[in-house]
Amino acid sequence: MSSILGSCHCGRVKWESIGDIETVVRCYCSICRKTQGGDYGVWVVVPAKGFSILEGADHINKYEGTNVSSKKYCSVCGTTVHCTNGNHYPGYMLLARGTIDEGNELSTKIQVYTQHKYEWIDVLKDSPAVF
Repeated sequence: MSSILGSCHCGRVKWESIGDIETVVRCYCSICRKTQGGDYGVWVVVPAKGFSILEGADHINKYEGTNVSSKKYCSVCGTTVHCTNGNHYPGYMLLARGTIDEGNELSTKIQVYTQHKYEWIDVLKDSPAVF
């Protein structure tokens, strides 16, 4: 069992995840690109039951992206705290890889929605494309 600590950019929101990591996903879908502001999103998928806010719960806002997916973020700096994806990962939290305070070993394990990637982005050769 592992413990992961993370925080937002301004440091007001801090969180912890206790439990085994399900996977690390690189997603090329338009929702991830828009909500993360990059060419793709990288998510560490952890059990929801092991996730807790340590500090700053009063600074968290929620965005309902779809009827089964949402994002919680720091209302001060805008950093994603976590996302849910009820289509592919019910019962799990998706933690934005960049918010994890330590964890260089958390490399991408799978890739999804590769058909939606920008033309100039290379798909990782060592990580299978799942859907």
